[in-house]
Amino acid sequence: MYEYANYCPVAATTSVVGDYWTPLIVRELLYGTVRFNQLTRNLPTISRSLLANRLRRLERAGVIECAREGPRTTSYRVTEAGRDLQQLIDVMTAWGTRWGQREPDPDDLNPVLTICMLKDRLRGDELPESRVVMEIVASGTPAARAWLVCEGGGASMCFDPPGMETDITVTGSAAVFYEIWLQNATMGTALKRGDITVEGPRALVRSVAAWFDGSPQTRRRAS
Repeated sequence: MYEYANYCPVAATTSVVGDYWTPLIVRELLYGTVRFNQLTRNLPTISRSLLANRLRRLERAGVIECAREGPRTTSYRVTEAGRDLQQLIDVMTAWGTRWGQREPDPDDLNPVLTICMLKDRLRGDELPESRVVMEIVASGTPAARAWLVCEGGGASMCFDPPGMETDITVTGSAAVFYEIWLQNATMGTALKRGDITVEGPRALVRSVAAWFDGSPQTRRRAS
C-alpha cells in the first residue's frame, strides 16, 4: 500500500487519512480545536491511546504541528498541508449528508453524539468575537449536556462545566438536533416550532439561530 502510494495520489491520501478516525480528527483541528483533551471531548468514543497514535501519524505526515508549551501542555495545529484537507472534509460532509446516512429511529439517537453533531453546524463567521459560554442540553432519558466556549470565531466543547458562567442555554431533543445537522431543518425553524428553547439575554437569544444556520463551508478555518 505504502509503496503504491509513491505512484498514486489517491493511495497517498488514503495512507494518511484513510481510516475511520483520522478525518474526524482533522475536521476538529480545522475547526479550531487545539488541545488533546478537547479532541477527546469532541470525539467522545475515541480512546486516548488511539487518538495519541493518530496524532503522531499526522505529525509524521506533515499534516499537523505539535507545540510543547509546558511539561503537560501540548497544542496541535494544522500545517499548510493540513489546511488543504479542508476541501476533502467539505466534500465528505456533503456526500455523507446526501448519500451516506440512513434515517435512524429516534430511540437509537445518542444524545451526546447529536450535541457534537450540532456543534458541527456552527458558523464561525456568525459567532461573536467576545466570549460566550453556551450550554446545550439534549433532553431525553437520559439527558445529555455540554458546554461550548465560543470566542474569536471559534468554539471548543467540553462535557464538564468549564468553570465560567453560562451565558445562554439551548435545549432540544436529540431528534431535532440531528434534523438540524442533516440540514432538514434550521435552528430558526426549530425555534419557531417550539422544538428548541433558548434561555439567556435577549440579544443572544435573537442571534443564536444565525450561529447555526449555514453550511460547514461557511465556517471560519482555524488559523
